[in-house]
Amino acid sequence: MPYLMRKGLLYDLEDAFDMLMDYKVIFFGEEHGSRMSREAEFSLLKGLSKRDPKIVLSLEMFERDVQGILDAYLNGNISEKRFLEQSRPWPNYKEDYRALIEFAKKKKIPVVAANIPRRAAAAVSRANQISPRVMGEDRIYLPQIVHLRSKTYYTRFLSSVEGMPRLAPMKGMEVDGLYKAQVLKDAVMASSLEPYLDRRVLFCCGHFHCGYHLGIPYQLKKKHPKLNLAVMVTASTVEPLPMEDRAGIADFIWVEE
Repeated sequence: MPYLMRKGLLYDLEDAFDMLMDYKVIFFGEEHGSRMSREAEFSLLKGLSKRDPKIVLSLEMFERDVQGILDAYLNGNISEKRFLEQSRPWPNYKEDYRALIEFAKKKKIPVVAANIPRRAAAAVSRANQISPRVMGEDRIYLPQIVHLRSKTYYTRFLSSVEGMPRLAPMKGMEVDGLYKAQVLKDAVMASSLEPYLDRRVLFCCGHFHCGYHLGIPYQLKKKHPKLNLAVMVTASTVEPLPMEDRAGIADFIWVEE
């Protein structure tokens, strides 16, 4: 049975959903490929939508330039086959994210394709520069301000790159360029929410993009300091961390017993 942990106390889901109603943006930081993450995301969307039919779902897993295709599928204007052909879904879409999209379609929940196109992030990484010139056609998604100066985030990012296996794709690449691409993703995903900040949003992303209220929450709060947001991760994300880090990574921990 799943529970939410907050400040060391366990709450059943009914009580936890009541607490989540205090927040406008709820980040769920998943572990990609995790069964627990899949179940948590679907349970959260289902439970939150019961309490707030106007909720919006935002996903790291789709990129800004496929928003029109995503909307067309959600509105029933194109087939699933065409949607998948044109939206560049992640390879694990069918197993991990299809249930979210189909539930959103059934319940008429808007879904935000939040991420920057991969080609733009790759170009920024290679150039070690965030600029309209580098981003080319994707410059239309560039926020007016991108906040790069979080020493804590840079340190955590550097540590994560250094901890990668020797043959990982990012290993050996120029770290500052990789970091700028990472922050660009965060900033674009934060800016993708601008039309929906008068509604409640469930944002599903990798836990590095939201843990410790860094990444996307950091970019969002820089522009909207009074915005009430929460970060949630799974127990399996927390368990490997040093004790001093566990309390700070998230406001809520998804626990299964």
